[in-house]
Amino acid sequence: MSPRPFLLSATVDFPDDVRYGPYSLELLEEMVLQIKSLGVRRIYWLYYGDEEAGSYWAGNTFDYMRYGRATVDRIGEPLKAVTPIAHRHGLEVYAVLKPFNTGLAGTYPEGSPEGNHTRVNRIGGCLQQVFPFVERFPHTRVARRHWEAPPNLDSVPIRKIRLLKADDSPTRIRKEHLQIWTSPDNYRYRRQPVDFTLTDRVEPSPREVREFFGDLLTASGAPVRTLTLEGLDLTDRFILVTTDFQDEKGDFGNAPSAMIEAYGPGPDPLPIVVATRSAMWIRPRDFRTGGLEFDSGMGPFPVRLDTDNASTEGTMFGIVTKSKWNWGGCIAFARGRNDALACTPCAVYPEVEKLWMGWVDRLLEAGVDGVDVRVSAHGSLTDEPLEYGFNAPLLEEYRERYGTGIGSTDGDLARIARLRGRHYTRFIRRASRRIRNAGKKFQVHVHTEAFGPEACHGQLMGFPANLEFDWRTWLLEGLADGITLRTTWFEAPEADRGLLHNALDDPLVEEALALCNRRGIPVYLNRYLKRTVSMREYVSDLEQIYHDPRFDGFDVYEYAHLSRPNPEGTKIVPVEDRMERIRNTARRLGIR
Repeated sequence: MSPRPFLLSATVDFPDDVRYGPYSLELLEEMVLQIKSLGVRRIYWLYYGDEEAGSYWAGNTFDYMRYGRATVDRIGEPLKAVTPIAHRHGLEVYAVLKPFNTGLAGTYPEGSPEGNHTRVNRIGGCLQQVFPFVERFPHTRVARRHWEAPPNLDSVPIRKIRLLKADDSPTRIRKEHLQIWTSPDNYRYRRQPVDFTLTDRVEPSPREVREFFGDLLTASGAPVRTLTLEGLDLTDRFILVTTDFQDEKGDFGNAPSAMIEAYGPGPDPLPIVVATRSAMWIRPRDFRTGGLEFDSGMGPFPVRLDTDNASTEGTMFGIVTKSKWNWGGCIAFARGRNDALACTPCAVYPEVEKLWMGWVDRLLEAGVDGVDVRVSAHGSLTDEPLEYGFNAPLLEEYRERYGTGIGSTDGDLARIARLRGRHYTRFIRRASRRIRNAGKKFQVHVHTEAFGPEACHGQLMGFPANLEFDWRTWLLEGLADGITLRTTWFEAPEADRGLLHNALDDPLVEEALALCNRRGIPVYLNRYLKRTVSMREYVSDLEQIYHDPRFDGFDVYEYAHLSRPNPEGTKIVPVEDRMERIRNTARRLGIR
């Protein structure tokens, strides 16, 4: 029996590749030949905007990679460079467009030498990387719901701090173990010789607490151990609580966003954002020599307060984990809230529509065979994703449509999500029409990890919340020539959440597969390397998908985990035996 039609593809996220070494046109051709040797017939290439700094459509991602600028100086805009090379060797190239990608949510600490690196700020510092578009049009970022700040919030003295444990079990922390460090600018914190009284009580939890993966940590009203520090008079903008323990035997664990409350002279807790030593980029953070990442999206990732605050091991409730994110040992806060997502544009603005459609035009000019639109990006990380999506034009549209201002009920949030979704679907329709009129194919990512109605915090990481991505309409209207099925991203690294059989059992995955199969829309599974599964399991997953008639292909994500350039840029060096394993599996299955 002859092998069934099956597309093996590979994704190149080129900024990751140029972290290791510079590329020339010759080395780019070697990359293409290596990819082809796997049995791959299509390359998905992530696009990051014009390389002309003054362009309306400019990106600057490669300037932030060690060998990025050297590479661009040699080859020009990477997508334009690789497309003719791939075509010469018989491979298709599909550009992957990430409309919401206009930079990173990570920050440089406010008081650090890099504290003015960009002109876009969040609480704690400036963005590490942001496209020129966001600096020109900062109002187009996804806005936070309106909130009322107490008078003089930035300067109100902190009189009391409450530390809340996830349960009511005893803690080893005593007054003599606690330390308070502060900073006026989130850089090089200093220990303060302050005195305070400490009260250890069991009190009702003020709210329900769910951790990063959606599991319940604490029910609302459940008894929790609470340490209350009173008699304080702290005026610095950034305040940190830690202990003098230097081991990993801590018992005071909770999600950071639920671990601390700060009070001024009044009876109510102040609005704050929190930080630990965790961060997506530049981690673990050292508060003695650097600064922290506030509102990083890691707020629901449980940590323990009473562990070594200089350790480089990630821990969760006393268990060393695979995670690279959850460093405990301290909890810090700053007064206030961020008023917008770091660098995620909102589709309601004409400036954003011009940006996105201009990117589509540039992809077509590059000569690609197709375009695949992917929602996820790195600019929307926050501890409170459901508090964003309330830009003024949307609120006015809401009032016109429903005759009232938006409230806080689930129904109100569903309405605003639908309104935002209509604007995004308008872009999908326009992009599909323009790309198909040019004789090219149009695909969409269907992110089953985030498009579901009950997505947990970890599944919303990297996605703007309160936005209905109406993928069913995209497919039912025949807008897509195929879909890239994504089942895991940020929620994958722990336990068995990223295992294929668990992902395929998801009702949303089953629905998407059934709909695509009925309408004859090809489905290609995007599968991460280096996320949870070993290479033995990875090639087993490839074989499983090959034998599953619901799928039409398998996408290897991403090439930088298979092979990397040396620092001299003279050759590409395979990573372990990963390429060989995939190549051998593809040959055995007859994929070519």
